[in-house]
Amino acid sequence: WSRGLGDVYKRQGESTGGKPLLILQRLKESLYFWRRHLAALFVISAPFALIGEAFQWLVGPVIVNDAGGQVVGFNAASMLFLMMLRPLAEGALIFQLSIIQRGDGQGPWHSILAAFLRFPYLLGTYFLMALAVSVGWMLLFFPAFWIYARLCFAPFRVMLRGDTPLNALRTAFTRSGPCQWHLLAAILLAGTLVFAVAGFTNSLLVGVLGDHPGVLLVASLVVSLAATLVNVVAFRFWTLHDQD
Repeated sequence: WSRGLGDVYKRQGESTGGKPLLILQRLKESLYFWRRHLAALFVISAPFALIGEAFQWLVGPVIVNDAGGQVVGFNAASMLFLMMLRPLAEGALIFQLSIIQRGDGQGPWHSILAAFLRFPYLLGTYFLMALAVSVGWMLLFFPAFWIYARLCFAPFRVMLRGDTPLNALRTAFTRSGPCQWHLLAAILLAGTLVFAVAGFTNSLLVGVLGDHPGVLLVASLVVSLAATLVNVVAFRFWTLHDQD
């Protein structure tokens, strides 16, 4: 494990102040971390992606299509399983990020075990976050993204500070206030990159190898790794704005 991210963070600090370039600076720092520690992130993202795909192979995909390819419904069992799996995967990834920053030599199983120990609190936190974001979707899509940005520090506090879900959400909303617009913009940019990678990967693999389960599994592994960039962005802002 490398201490590179912590050293970079200390050197750069808040040198860009409140300038508009701060958003790009934070994204650049996050990309640096993400690229440098791909292997450490992959050993966390890959197992959960495989578990999710394996469950859908056994029980059926979340989205149910008819013979003509039209959506006819949703598989409740697969949807519920993935909803339960996500807090565990996110918690393990958060703990892994903290391990990388500290430069500890612990393996991925330490992160997964830590997420299991905090799973009830993670589940409650993500459930409350989902409710809040759903209210934003009922209004317009922008309030949903804004609410997510204001609350995205909460899982970090649950995993790394031992907070309860309600206290974590309350503190996260307060601590994210000073950086809310920079954080929101950085998350949206990172999300756009993830969607671009996902679209390109699916198109490339399906176009070259065809549409079959093996190709979809590889695409899922790539997309799950790319999606960790959003977590890295949130972690970067959290290390700067939510330290007790």
